[in-house]
Amino acid sequence: MSLKERIIVAYARTKLSSRKVSENVENPLHDWVELKVRNTFKHDEGFRKALGRATLGEIDRRTFEEYQLYRFRRQMAYVMENSPYYQKAYAEAGVRPEDIRTMDDLDKVPLTDPNALAEEPFLFLCLSQSKIARTFSTSGTSGKPKRLFYTNDDLLNIVDSIAAALRSAGLKSDETLHIMFPAVVAWDPSLMLESACKVAGLRSVVCSDVNVEEQMRVMREQQARMIIGLTSFIYRVTVLARDRFDLRALGLKAIICSSEPLSEAVRHELEDAWGCKCLSQYGLTEMGLATTIECFVQQGLHINEADFMVEVVDPATGKRLPPGEEGELVWTALSFQGSPLLRYRSCDISHYILPPCECGHAIIGKIGKPKGRLNDATKIGLGEHIFPALFDEAIMKVHGALSYQLIIDKPSYRDHLHFIVEYNGDLEKGKEEVLKAITGLEEIRSGLENDLIDPIEVEVREVPHDFTPKRRPIIDRRKRFDA
Repeated sequence: MSLKERIIVAYARTKLSSRKVSENVENPLHDWVELKVRNTFKHDEGFRKALGRATLGEIDRRTFEEYQLYRFRRQMAYVMENSPYYQKAYAEAGVRPEDIRTMDDLDKVPLTDPNALAEEPFLFLCLSQSKIARTFSTSGTSGKPKRLFYTNDDLLNIVDSIAAALRSAGLKSDETLHIMFPAVVAWDPSLMLESACKVAGLRSVVCSDVNVEEQMRVMREQQARMIIGLTSFIYRVTVLARDRFDLRALGLKAIICSSEPLSEAVRHELEDAWGCKCLSQYGLTEMGLATTIECFVQQGLHINEADFMVEVVDPATGKRLPPGEEGELVWTALSFQGSPLLRYRSCDISHYILPPCECGHAIIGKIGKPKGRLNDATKIGLGEHIFPALFDEAIMKVHGALSYQLIIDKPSYRDHLHFIVEYNGDLEKGKEEVLKAITGLEEIRSGLENDLIDPIEVEVREVPHDFTPKRRPIIDRRKRFDA
């Protein structure tokens, strides 16, 4: 690292709140969020006036929600002044920041459609291009790629969030994080995480190699204490390595599975193989990736609610739903400056969980582990709704199954389900066990019994040498007459 780079990193570290929280506290994420609220109270007269008090005192949930509403109003005023998209949308809705006094008032604010961001990203840009430090695009797996703009302060906020999340999972500054993502084109999480660790003063090493021996060599040499990576990639390495290496001997503290859903079946296999807790991490590229992380209680993912507001709405009506009720996750970026998104529809299905949590988090909420995306849901047989999560739990319980893809056709009046499964081991045995797991599902069994589903077709393949991330788990080729 050059002298100039060292100076830049040293300056950036002074702006990270996560470095001001002791590594030895019980809940670093909780303390970090509280610190951000206290700093806002200290430096922002508007927040003090909104609360109507001269001292902050203890931060309870009600105070924290007032903080979020204040940040929402401020961000709303910011985009109305600087974003052509929001200027038009909010003028047409006749809504102003001062109208938002309670959480229920959020229903007055129009939702942001992802398609609008994909079609006209520059309408969301709130600053001149000269003030934009980085531009990222989503991978476009669910539609047209979207372009996001970030300032240097936005990037530091993302770094701060990543550092706080890693510390909450137990990573110390003298321990090594093993970053395990296959190389991708649009936004390489490995580069983002490695850069974040460098700025935050955390040690990390990147290994994107699909070769199991190379992964094990790097982990041993660098004395890795924690893994973070793409769920399916970590699982692939685990299945191919567990019969050849003593994975528990590495002494990992935790595995963080990111960028893809973590089924309980896969979690069980990973924890059994490595001898440590396996945690789920969920985020959106549109929100800078680092938004939630699971704690060791493993009953929901804690949200960085200092920087993001999360709501759950009815996908059909767009109306807010109460905590515990399942619907579509809607996100608001409370801190970004480049192209902040307010009430942004994620298309992800989950529910909101109010604090406290058994881990000790008292003020920040959680989301349930997302079960799938709206466009991943389909119907089979008697009209049974199915998500990839249904088959994740069934197929991935089969020892040796690495991944699957379901192709649905309708050559006659019956639905035809063709499963393609990558399997490590005896293929005939694998086919038999996968078929048994699938036909044991009630959604499948009812369709078969009512003669609305063809006999299930299972094709088992050997594990390929290469790795293809983010394949769509369900491909529906049926002609739709209700679209």
